[in-house]
Amino acid sequence: MKVQALVLLGATVVAATACDSSRGVVEDTSTAASTAENTLATEPVSFTKELTQGNARFEIRTTGSAAQRQLTIRSYRGAALTSDPVRLDINGAVRDAVTADLNGNGKPEVYIFTDAASANGGFYGYEFAERGYTPISGPGNITGTAGVGYGGKDTYTLANNMLSRTFPVSSNTASTTATEPTTGGSRTITYTLDPTGKWVMGQVMEGQP
Repeated sequence: MKVQALVLLGATVVAATACDSSRGVVEDTSTAASTAENTLATEPVSFTKELTQGNARFEIRTTGSAAQRQLTIRSYRGAALTSDPVRLDINGAVRDAVTADLNGNGKPEVYIFTDAASANGGFYGYEFAERGYTPISGPGNITGTAGVGYGGKDTYTLANNMLSRTFPVSSNTASTTATEPTTGGSRTITYTLDPTGKWVMGQVMEGQP
């Protein structure tokens, strides 16, 4: 009887030790996860906006305050995410985020415009289907006379189902000794988006100096 009692007592001690050890692991994991969440929560949010297009809803957010920031776009139908969020590094602070259906195919598009001053900068676009999304490239280089004097600093807006791109125009003075460009006003180019996702240049309008 004494032997059986000792065996039972030993088994109880082992079981209690195992349970205590298991609880310790769970507590450590919980603490680590909480620390990671607190770290993420302290990142500065520099832009946030919610957009709707038909039955689609989008949450746009950027974090960071330096020249390069982190953009996240979440796409929903009702309360359900339609795909993994869009996550990428962008240049500049976001000026605006808008939604549209410029090519008329029934799939909502989201456009993010930043204040990036580089040539062909400041534009990020995506088309969202029921499941997944497709990037939309910016209009790119300007050809012909419309590109004369172009040096970047684009400002994008959406109006009348078109994309408008406005930028300052630089022109040299008549003097051959001029070393700095003088302001030659501004220029606005409108674009439409065809069904293949290609930008088609429309009107070119000159602004006053």
